[in-house]
Amino acid sequence: MYKKLLNIFVLLVLFGIIFSPDSAFAFKSITRDQLIYDALEFCPSELQKYLLDNLPSVSAGMHFAEIHKRRSYSIDPYETVSIYNNLINDLKQGRQNEYNTTHAFGVLACFIAETISPDNFKTPQHLIPDDVKYDGYQEVGEVKSHIASLVENYRIPCRKKWDKDITEILYNVAVNEIVDYWTSAWEQSGFQAGTRASNGKKISHQNLVLNLKAVG
Repeated sequence: MYKKLLNIFVLLVLFGIIFSPDSAFAFKSITRDQLIYDALEFCPSELQKYLLDNLPSVSAGMHFAEIHKRRSYSIDPYETVSIYNNLINDLKQGRQNEYNTTHAFGVLACFIAETISPDNFKTPQHLIPDDVKYDGYQEVGEVKSHIASLVENYRIPCRKKWDKDITEILYNVAVNEIVDYWTSAWEQSGFQAGTRASNGKKISHQNLVLNLKAVG
């Protein structure tokens, strides 16, 4: 049921953006929403329910980069460390139902996505891959070194590369990393994440209107 609601929401957002005079961030905005939806699909059951119950604030947090980009704010990948640790602290303090905590899940996802690919997914040709694959849960260890590896393996070598095969890899990596960070923060705070998605689970976007070549 929630998939149908999400698809309707995406269509409404797409309609509004196409006819908006400020479309510089339009398609990137839609891609951010889809990253959230795909990450939710791969989340463990209990964590998924929690995030779906708080979807508006999580989604708002995911758009942190766009909101601040117009104020000459540049995302520093290593700020992910403090965002992650602060989220765990808030969860441990029993603040899981406060807006700032649920919003922080989205901000964390935003920083991870920007760390991996700060300048891709901006045009109709580089939107959503036809298929996204879950590579299984990998607990986040020491965050700073992990962020450094994302910068070294993806951000630096893939920056300014617009080949669709590369952007599809980056999108898949971003979705899986978001799930890993969300799940690790949740479980390190003492919460049960629930049943995990099966390794190799796939999401197909082949019928999404966002993938139509005629768009734009």
